[in-house]
Amino acid sequence: MFLTQRPIALRLKYNTFLGTTNEKFHLESCSISIVNYSKPVSEEWHSHEDVHLSLILQGGNLESRKKEDTQVFPGKIIAYNEGEVHRNRFTAFPSKNLNLELKNDFFSKNDLSFSNLNLSGTRNVEAYFELLKIHNELHMNDSYTLDSVTLSLKSLFSNNHISSYKPNWLKLLKEIIEDRWNEFISLDELGLILNVHPVTISKYFKKYYKGSLGDYMRKIKVQKALDYLFNTNMSITEIAYACGFSDHSHMIRVFKRYIGYNPKSIRKF
Repeated sequence: MFLTQRPIALRLKYNTFLGTTNEKFHLESCSISIVNYSKPVSEEWHSHEDVHLSLILQGGNLESRKKEDTQVFPGKIIAYNEGEVHRNRFTAFPSKNLNLELKNDFFSKNDLSFSNLNLSGTRNVEAYFELLKIHNELHMNDSYTLDSVTLSLKSLFSNNHISSYKPNWLKLLKEIIEDRWNEFISLDELGLILNVHPVTISKYFKKYYKGSLGDYMRKIKVQKALDYLFNTNMSITEIAYACGFSDHSHMIRVFKRYIGYNPKSIRKF
C-alpha cells in the first residue's frame, strides 16, 4: 500500500511512548524500557526526538512510514533515526515492546553511527540476540549488567570490522579475569590495566570468547561455585559470597540462567 500524504506529526520527547511503561533502565545517554499496550492508543503520525529501537516481544501492529506499510510481529526489530515519522495501527492486544532510545552523544562518545545498524540477513539475527541479551540483563540486574548492556548496544551500532590477528593483550586479559574471578572487574578498569580502550576490549573479547565480559565472568563464578557445592559443606550463602556473588538470591538467579537449576537442587544430584 502506498501512502501519498502525511499530516504534521507529533514529536515525542525522550523516554516518552504511546503505551504504558512498566520497567525502565537508564544508562548515560540511553533509556531502555518495557512498554505494554493493553488498550487502544493514538494511531496518528509521530516521531521520536532521538534514535529509537524496538524489539516486539508480544502482539504487534501495522507499522507505516514513508511509502510503505509493514506488519510487525514478535521477534521483529524496528529502528527509527531521530525525527523519522511513522505510525502504528491495528495493534494486537496485549502487545509488549523492548524500547531503546539513544541520544546523539551516545554515538559521538563511542565513535558509533546509527547507519551501522544492519537488520538484513544474518545481521538481523545477531541484532535480535543482542536485544534479547539486553532484555535478560534488565532482569539479572547485577554488577555486570551495566557493562553487558553497554557492550550489546555498542555491538548493535558497530561496523564489526576487526582484523584477523589476535592481539598480545588478550592473553593477559584472560589471566587477569581468571586470577580475579571472585571480583567484579569493569571494562574501564581493564582498559587502564591493559592500556587498551574499553570499546576495543569489548570487540575483541566478544570475537574470541563468544560472549560479553559479564557472561564470561559469571560462568567462571558458576564453575567455582559448583566445585564448592560438590566438595564442601559450606552453606549456599557462604559459597555465594566466596564466589563474588552479591548475595544468595543473586547466585540463584545466575545458576537458573546458565545451568537451569538452583544451587540447592545441585546438591541433590
